[in-house]
Amino acid sequence: MVSQLRRVHRLSPLLRVWTTLLAIVAVSAFNFAEPLFELAEKGNLDAPSALVALGALAASLLVVFAVSQLWWARTGFRLDEEQIELHRGLLTTKVRTARYDRIQAVDVVEPFAARLFGLAAVRLEAAGGTESGIEIAYLPRAEAEQVRAEILHSVDHDECDDHDLVTPIPTARSLAATALRLSAVFALAWASLPLWTGLGAATVLPVLIGLIPDMWKATDQSWRFTARLDTAGRPSVNLAYGLANRRRQTVPLERIHAVQLAQPVLWRVFGWWTVSVAVAGYGREGNAVTGTSKLLPVGTFDQALEVLAVVTPFTPDEIEHFRPELTSPRRARWVSPVAWKRQSVTVTRGMVVVTNGRVSRRVGMAKVPHVQELTYKQGVLQRRLGLAHVRCDLVPGPVRVIARDLDAGRAWGLVEKLRARELPELELTDGSGGITRGG
Repeated sequence: MVSQLRRVHRLSPLLRVWTTLLAIVAVSAFNFAEPLFELAEKGNLDAPSALVALGALAASLLVVFAVSQLWWARTGFRLDEEQIELHRGLLTTKVRTARYDRIQAVDVVEPFAARLFGLAAVRLEAAGGTESGIEIAYLPRAEAEQVRAEILHSVDHDECDDHDLVTPIPTARSLAATALRLSAVFALAWASLPLWTGLGAATVLPVLIGLIPDMWKATDQSWRFTARLDTAGRPSVNLAYGLANRRRQTVPLERIHAVQLAQPVLWRVFGWWTVSVAVAGYGREGNAVTGTSKLLPVGTFDQALEVLAVVTPFTPDEIEHFRPELTSPRRARWVSPVAWKRQSVTVTRGMVVVTNGRVSRRVGMAKVPHVQELTYKQGVLQRRLGLAHVRCDLVPGPVRVIARDLDAGRAWGLVEKLRARELPELELTDGSGGITRGG
């Protein structure tokens, strides 16, 4: 039996283009305000004229709202027994569907403008890549949570069984972590240039404009961040975070292909770490549609170990006392004088684990079957020293798994070892599993 088409909120068409509408209103207000001020200064602006101007503005807004309702009337969604349907379009009708058995994640997203009206969107990630998502926007917040629960029930058919993995990150820690990022320190130093040089604000401002969004994103994605592990049905990690754009995001454990533990240099004094993951179908880091790629934006080492124990086959004690299989030889100091002692690679328990970085520390782990391609690379100096890199190519994301400056013979042995891996089904990979040799 086909269920009835359900409507989104009437404000949805306007909220989808609210930034454009705000710009139009701002330009219109600026254009109309100047002549009105001139008339007022000359004493020619009376109450009837002002009322006419305000009436014209109100009428324009009513017309825009009325036109938007034509799009609203043609937008809706349906939750059937086997799939979700999203209908949209005025002149050309577009219907998108997603089967429940193909859905990888169900998120509730609350953009800033929608939050002002108590609305939220339900975002679905389906198997098939970064363009396979469906967004039901917008619904009252309670209804959005209900729709998410209905979809999750249809996907898992199990009751939720979750517990805290990351408790709410303190606000002070979120702000301090952002302030101690190198980009923030550089922004502060750059902003102070006019105080002790001859540079003007016109020189400084473009650089700040480029850096501030990155700093804002880091704060927004760690603000009141929590993570809960759900072990019922398909195991997943449920995230909640956001300052302006509040979001509840689901990350299925089976879709995590790689994980990275990192410690920026300025965080070392506080012992803070971050844990990022590469998730199939979730695309690039920080994408506004797909959300965050961090399971721990900023936390203690013990918190990081607990998160890693959930997404990898290693226990916290194994991770803390990891013994590398291959390390960079002493001659690697000529190409990597600072970090060569920290460069290593190990293949164990179905994972390839690499460490690198002495100033900013990083540990990358990838599931061997999900390594899509391998690259064996030697630079000019590396060739003379008998060294080579081995790079594991993964799904798009923030995780980089590169075994750096290994002995060339051992590096090729690592390649041969990884070439024997058993690849998963084709739908889970984007690459051919082949290998390229670069000079």
